[in-house]
Amino acid sequence: MKDFIELIKTNAANYPNRIAVIDKDRKISYAEFIFTVNAISQRLLKIKPNPKVVIDLEQGFEAYALIVAILNVGGIYCPLNPTAPIERKKQIINEFLPDLTIVSSDNNSEFNPSKTITLESLLANKNDGNIEVTISYDGEATIYIIYTSGSTGVPKGVKICRKALNKFLEWAIPTYAANENDVWGQFSFLSFDLSIVDIFTCLCSGATLYAMNDLPAKKFRPAGEIEKAKITVWHSIPSAIEFMIKNWQTKIYDFSSLRLMSLCGEPLKTHQVEFLFKKKDKLTIFNTYGPTEGTLFCTWQELNASNYSNYAHFSMSIGKAIPGWNLQLNSVEGFEEKEVIIYGDYIGKGYLNNISDSKFKTLIIEDKETESFETGDLVYELNGNLYFSCRKDRQVKIKGFRIELDEIDFRINEFLKLTSVTIVHNSTLYSFIETSENFNESELRTHLKTILEEYKIPNGFYRVAEIPRSQNQKIDINALKEMLNE
Repeated sequence: MKDFIELIKTNAANYPNRIAVIDKDRKISYAEFIFTVNAISQRLLKIKPNPKVVIDLEQGFEAYALIVAILNVGGIYCPLNPTAPIERKKQIINEFLPDLTIVSSDNNSEFNPSKTITLESLLANKNDGNIEVTISYDGEATIYIIYTSGSTGVPKGVKICRKALNKFLEWAIPTYAANENDVWGQFSFLSFDLSIVDIFTCLCSGATLYAMNDLPAKKFRPAGEIEKAKITVWHSIPSAIEFMIKNWQTKIYDFSSLRLMSLCGEPLKTHQVEFLFKKKDKLTIFNTYGPTEGTLFCTWQELNASNYSNYAHFSMSIGKAIPGWNLQLNSVEGFEEKEVIIYGDYIGKGYLNNISDSKFKTLIIEDKETESFETGDLVYELNGNLYFSCRKDRQVKIKGFRIELDEIDFRINEFLKLTSVTIVHNSTLYSFIETSENFNESELRTHLKTILEEYKIPNGFYRVAEIPRSQNQKIDINALKEMLNE
C-alpha cells in the first residue's frame, strides 16, 4: 500500500473538487486542502528539517492540514488538549522539546515565545502552495507522540512510528470503505488518538471529514450534529451515545444518514447498542479495543441488528485482532480473567525520552523476538468471544472480599439504564451515576441486593451531571474522590 501521504495527494490530484473537510460554514476541497498542506510544508522546512511540532489547536481544517504537513516533511507532532490546564501543557512541552509550538490566533500563549507562533502567522503566506515536497520516508521513524495518563496517573508520551499507521490504514481503508458519499464525523480532540483514525482513514479514502469543533454541540447534542451534517460515519467513545440518549428525550432526531458507527475507548454497553439499532436497524457498528501503546486500536467486532445479541454479555465482545496485531492472554495471580498482551511489529515504540516501563517487553514467538505491551486489561472468553472485564487496578479487595467494580456498574446500568462509575475511597464503595434526573435509591438498593452480595453494595450513590474525564477521555478517578471530600 502507498504511504498515507501519497494516498491523500492522489485523492487531491484525481478528485480536486471533492470536499475534503467541512469546518463550520466552510467546505474545503481536496485541491485547496493539499494546497494548504504544501504551503505549510514549505514554511516548516524553512524552520527546520524533520521538525518536532506541538499543536495546541482544536480540530478543524487548518489543524488537519498542519498535521498532514508535518508528516509530509518527515516531522513529528505532539497534540495538546486545548482545554487542558496550562501547567499540564507546559509539562508536555518541556518533555517533548519542540522546534515549534502552534497556538490558536486568539491564544495569549504562556509558552516559549521564540518557538511559538500563531496559526494565523503560519498561514500568512501561501505562495508556496503549488510546490510539492518530495522526500523519502522512514517507516521506523516516530511520527506522533500521544500522551496517556496510564494506570499510574503520570502522563507519558507514547511513540508511534510511520509503518504502524500505514499498516493500520491498510486494514482500515477497505474495512470502513469510506467514499465520496460519506461524511465522517470527527468527534475526538486531536490529543486523543481516535482523531488519527478519523483524519487518515477518511482523507486517504477520499471522503469528507466533518470537524466537530463546536464544543457544546458535539458534547451535549451529538444527535443533532448527526442530523444537521447528515453524518454517515461516526467514530467516538461509547459515552457519546449516552448524550444521544439524553438528546432523544427532548426531540426525535433523524439518523437516516448513518451507515456506520465505530466505538472505542471504553466498554460498549448492550443498552447503548440497542438504542442505536432501534433508531436505525440497518446500521453497522464496529466495537473496537486497544490502548494508545498498541497504536490506535487492535481488535474489532462487527455488529448488526441481527447478530449483536450473540456478542452481548456484561458488555459487547471486543472481537478479534486486526491483521498485523496479535494477542496473547496471560494468567494473572489472584484473577480468574486473563491479561491482554499485544505483540507484533506495529505496537508503540515505548515512551518519550525512553521512560522505562516494564509493560513494554520483548517476547520470543516461534523462535523470533517480537515487541509486546502488557495492557493491564483483564478479559474473559465466552463461547469463543473475548469480553473486557476490568483493569487489574479495578479489581479490589475490601475486608478480605475480592470485588470487581465493573460488575457493580454493570448491575446499576442494568436497572437504571444509566452510566455509573464505582470507586473505592477509604476502603468504602461509592457509585457515581451520570444523570441530571433523580432516581429512586431505595429501589436501586433493593435491586442490587437481589443479585449482588451485601459487601458489593455501595455505601453511597451520587448523582452527577457528567462523569469527569481526563484529556484522553478516560474516567478521572481522582476527580471523583475529590467530590467525596467536598
